[in-house]
Amino acid sequence: MAGLICYNGRMRWMTCLGVVLCGFSMAHADLLSYHFDTDNEGWRRADFNPSTLVLTDMGAATWNAGGYIDAPDFSNWSFHVSPILSGGFASASSLSFDYSSDFSDGPYPFVVMASTTGAIYQTTSVPADGAFHHYSYDFTPGTWLYSNGVDFRAATSADISSVLGGLVRIGINADQESGPDYTRLDNVVLVPEPISLLGLGFGLMVLAARRRKA
Repeated sequence: MAGLICYNGRMRWMTCLGVVLCGFSMAHADLLSYHFDTDNEGWRRADFNPSTLVLTDMGAATWNAGGYIDAPDFSNWSFHVSPILSGGFASASSLSFDYSSDFSDGPYPFVVMASTTGAIYQTTSVPADGAFHHYSYDFTPGTWLYSNGVDFRAATSADISSVLGGLVRIGINADQESGPDYTRLDNVVLVPEPISLLGLGFGLMVLAARRRKA
């Protein structure tokens, strides 16, 4: 139906453009998403070294029938980690997830995005109430820390782009104190940058103008 009204006047063309843009936005998918509805979706356990930011694999994450992965303290510094990734996420704009902990003694490194040459990370204190809380981190320069295992500094735009472009692992803390721990993780989503609707709209209008002249 939208295609039938595109060339019957300016107002109808603008209506069609709005429909096209809305459809494009609705169809725009997340870069990565893990909801753990039926299994652990390839997530693993790892021991995290805060000095080198290395994540050492320790086996499969435990899936909970409630639709999340969970764990008690299982290593020196317990982390849940994504399946091994193959980079290509430089267009990401944010990472979000739901997380709960029964204990808290931070702030500690909470989120680690690791490539083969470096990592960006966030330090966060979490509530110790056992309830799920939503966390979202934009990939804004200066809001992340960066390390290549030698230098530790505020992450620049180039650091963030380099890590996301070569991303191999997402790690999220499962170890909130030196004693007993219990944490849960759900709905891990890596979101792409919004498309430029203005640019797309301009291109469509130019195309329409050319067709009218023809």
